[in-house]
Parts: sequence; C-alpha cells; structure tokens
Amino acid sequence: MIVKGLRVKFGDKVILDDISFELKQGITMLLGPNGSGKTTLLRSIIGMIKAEGEIDVDEDLSYSPAEFYSPRMKVIEVLTAGKKKGEYIKYVKLLGIEKFLDRDFSTLSSGEKKLVLVAKALSEGNLVLMDEPFSNMDFANKYKLIKILNQLKEEKQFLITVHELDLVNYADEVLVLKRGRIVFKGSPKDLSEDLLSEVYEFKIRKYNVNGTTFFAPEF
Repeated sequence: MIVKGLRVKFGDKVILDDISFELKQGITMLLGPNGSGKTTLLRSIIGMIKAEGEIDVDEDLSYSPAEFYSPRMKVIEVLTAGKKKGEYIKYVKLLGIEKFLDRDFSTLSSGEKKLVLVAKALSEGNLVLMDEPFSNMDFANKYKLIKILNQLKEEKQFLITVHELDLVNYADEVLVLKRGRIVFKGSPKDLSEDLLSEVYEFKIRKYNVNGTTFFAPEF
C-alpha cells in the first residue's frame, strides 16, 4: 500500500495533512496521542472518510475497529457479517475463542470482543488495519496476540494503532503522528526519547536491555 499527500478536513479543521508513506511487509505500528489522527487515517484508507490525495491498495483490505456495537448478534454472526468471506474458523482456533461462537457478542468482555474483531479482520484480508486491538486486553492475551501477528507477518501486512509503548519493540516499522502530520517513520530502535516526550508532552525514557528497546514514562 502506498499513501501520497493524504489530507482530511472536517469543516475548517485539518485533521490529517500531507500524509505520505509506503507500507512495508510485516507489522507497522502507528503511534500518537489522542486526537493526532490515527483513527482518521485508518478510516480514510478503508474509504469510510473522504480524503484528498492518493491511496494505492493492491492487497485484500480488512479492518478491525476499536469498537463495534451489535444488538443481539451472536459472535458467529459478527464474524460472518458483511460481504467479505474468509477462513473464520482458522483464526478463531488460532486465537482460542471457539467457546465464544454461540454467545451473544454483547455479553463478552471488552478484551474478548477485541479478539473476535481481530479474528474477523485476519480472515478477511492480507492487508490488515487494526485500531487499538490491544486495548482492554489482559497481559496474557495481549502478548499472545502480538506473538500470533509476528507469526503471520510473512503472509500479511499490518497497520496497527497502539497506545502501548511496551509493544513498540515488536514492530518492524513505526509511524508517529502529531497533530495530523507524520513526525517519524522508521525502525523502533531509531525512535528517540526526546521525540516521544515531545509528541506525548510527557517525559519518556528509552532503555536497551540485551539488544531490546523499551520505552517507559519517567516519574
């Protein structure tokens, strides 16, 4: 996927401005504070929001939203809803959520709902956009999911919005948004604590342990 000169305005307010990048194979994580334009970027790519500029997508595109409300739908109905069809059972088993299939989606916890939406997105496309898939997940499911995504990254491309800086090390590439503009694009190891501190307006420290990069807030 190639994005060139993407611009989004709501009224007189510019939400995204001159967004350009080429998505590489593997896992690309999209960072930035609330209101920086991360969700708007994903929704622009899938055509949910009208945008100026060019978006060139050759792959089958799928999307896992941050939230999904379904009145009285079974999990299996959520998985198979829409025009796209995929190998739902394959990814349901991979994520270990077979026991949810006959339950009402609304009765699941927030983290369980995320797993269902991720399974749907994985089954429906090779270019997978995910909006905050790790939010509300417990420790085990969060790292189980990142492990699975790493197993799949040779056959799929991922563009994932995250707030969890502890997961950045698992990305192949990172994009950082601030006020609707890309202020960093590159490897996680090249991210600086000064840049992240400026973007989030909070002091963030960078640590290297046995060749692995970690970021954490400084109190």
